[in-house]
Amino acid sequence: MPDIITEIYTHLLNGNENSKTLFQIITEKKEEMGVSNYQMADIVGIDKTTFNRILQKIKEGKTENVDFYSILKICQFLDIGIDEMSKLFVAQLNAEQIGELELSRKANFIINNFDLKGLKDASFIDTISDFRKIEQRILNFFELSSIFMYKSDIGAVAFSRTKGNSHDKMREFWVRSAFYQFEKIDNPNEYSKEQLLALIPKMAPYTRFVEKGFQHVIQALYNIGITVIVQSYLSKTQVRGGTFIVNGKPCIVITDFNKKYPYLWFALMHELYHVIFDFDQLKALRFHLTGEPQSDLFLFREDYADMFGWEMLFPKEKREYIKHLIKYETTVFAYAKENMVHSGIIYAVYCEDLRTQENRNEYGFYQHHFGISEKAVHIVKCNPWNKEKISEEIEKIKKSLIIQH
Repeated sequence: MPDIITEIYTHLLNGNENSKTLFQIITEKKEEMGVSNYQMADIVGIDKTTFNRILQKIKEGKTENVDFYSILKICQFLDIGIDEMSKLFVAQLNAEQIGELELSRKANFIINNFDLKGLKDASFIDTISDFRKIEQRILNFFELSSIFMYKSDIGAVAFSRTKGNSHDKMREFWVRSAFYQFEKIDNPNEYSKEQLLALIPKMAPYTRFVEKGFQHVIQALYNIGITVIVQSYLSKTQVRGGTFIVNGKPCIVITDFNKKYPYLWFALMHELYHVIFDFDQLKALRFHLTGEPQSDLFLFREDYADMFGWEMLFPKEKREYIKHLIKYETTVFAYAKENMVHSGIIYAVYCEDLRTQENRNEYGFYQHHFGISEKAVHIVKCNPWNKEKISEEIEKIKKSLIIQH
């Protein structure tokens, strides 16, 4: 009964001296009905001596050793509602007992909202049984004063979850963490769709600069009101990326799940498609995760976003030319240089076209040409899970997003 407990805590904190105790309520009701202790004991089926002892303990506020079922029978006879009885009963507990009750309530909240095993596997927590320690870790990380603020203050979004599904809990934790970072980064630049449309065709050449190209592009996006972060993958989330609307501006989060260089750029382009074409819908929903069931439900065209992503990186007509020469490494490298794109993009989109158009899998032949994403994201990638406070990572991200003059 969390709502009842909350009312009790509020009552105790406010120090309401005019409230009646459970003993006073029982006494008044008994007198109104004109029944004696002996009659009541007989009616509710409690030995007279035991009945008197129960009333005495209630009077002294020593209800911790009283059979709750007996109190329930007495209150039911006197027409004292269960909610009222519960409030009065708990209010008579001492401070230590109230503290233990509150700890149980917090533990229940933590169990229902966090996948403890998943967070331990991610090294976010180092225990799944010490709830005081777990609570303190979460409070410190998000800088909260109460664990119950997690759902209202950290990415205040309504989530639909399958009851007890650990995957959903990890996904929600990942999303709330991203929301929190975007809110704290608080991009001061106005979002401009026109500037975004002008910027996108200029991005592909930056794929050739493996160590700094991606950072330069997300700095340029930040400058036109779009915040992009690369957030470490959390097990069980199965999230490749997502688009959020925070403070009325588009924000993109990409994971390093695939760790292949071309797919880092593809994921960015994919999410930019949603920014351009789904902005109004995203404003209503507040976020969209790529590949989620939500995509079909709200008519997000992931296939269009995929086509857009590869087309912006390497147009179809150029793919048609080079696909016949794909086995000649020197030719592919020369063509990549001529068209100002990383050769890994050419190999990756060739494999994607074969998969989607001919249902053929040739990744094994060419993925060694893709390259890895680590060099590209080491400056901009955030890994908040091993930090004491998420704000530490936010400051690092803000520095990487702002162009230094």
